Amino acid sequence: MWPKSKARNKRKDRESVLDVKMRSRDIRAWRIRALAAAVGVIGGTAIGAVLVWQAYQYTLLHFVYRNEAYAIRRVELRHEGRIRPDQLQRWSGIQLGENLIALDPNRVRHGLELNPWIERADVECRRPGTVLLTVHERDPITQVVVWRLDRQDGRAWPETNLIDAQGWVLPPLRADWLKPGADADFGHLTRLVGLDNAEIVPGQNLRYPGLREGLSLVRAYEASSMYSLVDLEELDLSKAEAPVGRLRQGTVVVFGTSDFERQMRRWRSIHDFSVEQGRQLDWIDLSVTNNIPARWRARPDTTPAPPRTPKPKRTPKPHV
Repeated sequence: MWPKSKARNKRKDRESVLDVKMRSRDIRAWRIRALAAAVGVIGGTAIGAVLVWQAYQYTLLHFVYRNEAYAIRRVELRHEGRIRPDQLQRWSGIQLGENLIALDPNRVRHGLELNPWIERADVECRRPGTVLLTVHERDPITQVVVWRLDRQDGRAWPETNLIDAQGWVLPPLRADWLKPGADADFGHLTRLVGLDNAEIVPGQNLRYPGLREGLSLVRAYEASSMYSLVDLEELDLSKAEAPVGRLRQGTVVVFGTSDFERQMRRWRSIHDFSVEQGRQLDWIDLSVTNNIPARWRARPDTTPAPPRTPKPKRTPKPHV
């Protein structure tokens, strides 16, 4: 018979197996405890954060937003223009008594600048209860007549819109917007013509070939000595390269599209010469650099001219 093999110690084997199983159970238990602890910490932190946030909201609501000490009691307005202060406050949407801390300056500024007549608005909150509004109005320099059409009944009517130096279209000023005694007569402004197929919409910036040059020309005219001597009633922009002006006396003036101050100085020299000679210009071309062409009227017009429209003195807008 084969020799018997030496008996193996099975007890030791069983103990080794049991030891591995126990260690794996301990690891699983430790992982479960660690996971539970992590969940507890995260959950506790979240609950604590929610409680802190709710306490903060409650404190902010009851001690700040509902605090009578921060109620708006005065609206201080810095404004030089034609529009009534109470009208500006209505556009701003500020109500006396509302909370100063809860006031959104961007909302107030946006509410003011929605009106085309407002160029810029600045809002400053001064605790405990004062709001400072600084409002800058647009200043029109030209006018344009637009035909409006009511599509329902087919009725059409002319409407005079105004344009500022940057090309923004302004609607007519309503009488209830104006300060007492404010001057809203813009009949002296140069009238723009020749804007064929242009979309002239109040509150929008007008884009048209030659418009920028035309507005710069009008500004140069208003800043020159010719502003007080002649009335530039009309400016035709149908030819962008050569805007054509028409004076109240009927004289036609062709302008260039650059160096407007020089054109104004040459225009003044020719005007003074015509007065000295007792002659009247019928047509002149200031766009020519040298040897300015001009045409005199064969017979001076002896018809009395209609009285001139009073024109306010133009002063540069202050930079605030």
